[in-house]
Amino acid sequence: MLSAKSLKEGWLDKGLSFVLIDVRPESEAGQGFIPGATNVPEREMDQALATFPKRELKPPVVIYDANGDGSAERVAAKLIKAGYPGPRVLTGGYAAWKGAGYQVAAGKPAAQVVYVPKPKPGTISVAEFQAFARGIPAGVQLLDVRGADEVAKTGMIKGAVNIPADEIADRLAEISRDKKLVLHCNTGTRAEMAYTILKEKGYQVRYLDATITPNQDGGFTIK
Repeated sequence: MLSAKSLKEGWLDKGLSFVLIDVRPESEAGQGFIPGATNVPEREMDQALATFPKRELKPPVVIYDANGDGSAERVAAKLIKAGYPGPRVLTGGYAAWKGAGYQVAAGKPAAQVVYVPKPKPGTISVAEFQAFARGIPAGVQLLDVRGADEVAKTGMIKGAVNIPADEIADRLAEISRDKKLVLHCNTGTRAEMAYTILKEKGYQVRYLDATITPNQDGGFTIK
């Protein structure tokens, strides 16, 4: 669940890239909608799913209905079943947004769901990561923040150092402040968590937001 305030201040005001779906009937959406929303009425969702962005892009999704009548939750359940992770539902629907006095858009909302991902703050491109991970420069420290059991099972990139994400805060003494840090896990989730901790501590740090699989010979593959 997501409040109207959180949607405005945490998502829209920050210019995040996400999918905002209005599941009300077209006639209602045409009378006003949240800026940036795409209108996909609940009864049309099964058919519309075929045209959605690829699941592999993991698009963040926020769904709202008229007033919390349950239709947004039903659509969220369909998206989860279709493989879209963690859709959020706006508490109180459009009525809560409008009741908070936030801006509403007029006219006809978009009818085709589009998602254009933006790089997250602190991320490193796959191409740049591949370039230096195959020969880590002297001024860079590569941190593998997966669990020690994962590293033992799959291997680690040659030259990397393993400090699990949940141990980062307690092992800062092992991390150089004189080097630029690059983090990875296996999907980017834990690397982002560790990035946040290190960034707040004043380290020069970036992380890989991609699926990566190191192997026992010191190499790796990225999807």
